Amino acid sequence: MRAALLLVSLATGHWTLATASPLATAQIGFYQWVGIPVQGDPADLLTQARRHATAAGARLFRFYLGPRFPSDYRAIVADPALDTIIMTAYTSRDYGAGPDDLNLLRPWSEADARAERNQITALCEDLYRRFGDQPKTIILTNTEADDKMKEIAAYTGSIERAVENLVAWTNIRHQAITAARRADRRLRIVHGFEISMVNLTVDGRTNALRSVVPRVRFDLLLYSTYESINSPYQTQSPDVDPAETGVRLKRDLDKIRAAARPSLSDTGRRLFAGRFIAAGELGFARDRYEHLATGGVLPRLLSALRAALDWGCPYIVLWQVFDAPRAPTATGAEQYGFGLVDRHGQYPRLKPAAPGGCDTIHGCLAALPALQ
Repeated sequence: MRAALLLVSLATGHWTLATASPLATAQIGFYQWVGIPVQGDPADLLTQARRHATAAGARLFRFYLGPRFPSDYRAIVADPALDTIIMTAYTSRDYGAGPDDLNLLRPWSEADARAERNQITALCEDLYRRFGDQPKTIILTNTEADDKMKEIAAYTGSIERAVENLVAWTNIRHQAITAARRADRRLRIVHGFEISMVNLTVDGRTNALRSVVPRVRFDLLLYSTYESINSPYQTQSPDVDPAETGVRLKRDLDKIRAAARPSLSDTGRRLFAGRFIAAGELGFARDRYEHLATGGVLPRLLSALRAALDWGCPYIVLWQVFDAPRAPTATGAEQYGFGLVDRHGQYPRLKPAAPGGCDTIHGCLAALPALQ
C-alpha cells in the first residue's frame, strides 16, 4: 500500500526538487491539531494520529509543538516510517499564569527576541543531538500568519503593529535556525513561513503576502490553501464545478511565487529553486461539501492534489487525520468533518470521485498515481 500511495520520499537524502517530476519528489502527508481520536484506543491523540497516517502510507506528518498542547516530539521524529516532519512550533513565555505561546499582541521586546532565539536554538540543537545522523527533514513553521495578523489587529486596533510584530518574530526565528544549522549532519532543518491569503485581505487593504513576506526571509513558504480550494474568492460560493478547484489553486500558487521569490533564502533557492511553496493545509469538510449538487469532497480533493503535484509543491499536507470537535460559532457550527479516520477508526464513506470510483480519502490517495 505504501508504495502505491505516491508518498514518495527523498529516500537518498538528496534534494532534486527543482528537476525531477512531481511524482518523484512530492510528499503527501497529514496534519493533526485538535481532534476526536478513536474511541477505546488508550494511546494519546498524536500517537494515534501518527499511527493512522503512517498506516495509510504517509511519510510526512505535521503537528503543533508548543506549551498549549505539550507533546513528545521525539517519538514522532524517531518514527522510521516518517521522512519529513513539519512542526508548527511556538516558543513560550510565562506571563503569570504558566507557560503560553509567545504573546504577539504586545509590542515586540528584547525579552521576546531572546526567548525566541534561545528556544528555537535549543530545539535545533536537541534535534541534531538525537537525530543528526538520520536523513530526515524537519520543517519549523508558524501557522497561518494572516490569522495572527487579524488577531493582533483586532486586539490592538493597529494593522501596523500586527505587521511589525510578525516581521520581527519571523526574522529572529530565521536567524536562529540559520545559525543553528549543521552542514555536517544528515538531518536537515528548514525554516518555513505559512500564509493563508492571496487575493483576500486581513483588513480590506493588506495581508501577510503583501506586507510581511517582503520583509522576512524563509527557506520554504507554506500556503494554507483554503482561499483557493474552498470556492472562488470573489463569490465565496462553494457549489461550483469541482474541476475548477485545481485551476484556482495553480493560479494562486503562481501569484504567491511571483510575490515571494525575493524573500526566499539562499538555502531555499538551493533546495527548492522555483518550487518553494508547500501546500501547508489542504482539505474539505464532509459536512460542507458532500451535499452539494456539483459533487462532494473527493472530486475537489483530487483536483487540488493533481494541481499541487503538477505545479511542483514539494510537500502537501492534508487536514487532518481525525475530525475536529463540533464547536459552535457565531454563525452556526465550525466545519468538522475533515478526517481521514472517524472516531470509530473507520474511513468515512463519501460520494465516489467518479462513477464506480474511489469512495474514501484513503482509497483515492491509493489510486491517485493511476489517475494522473
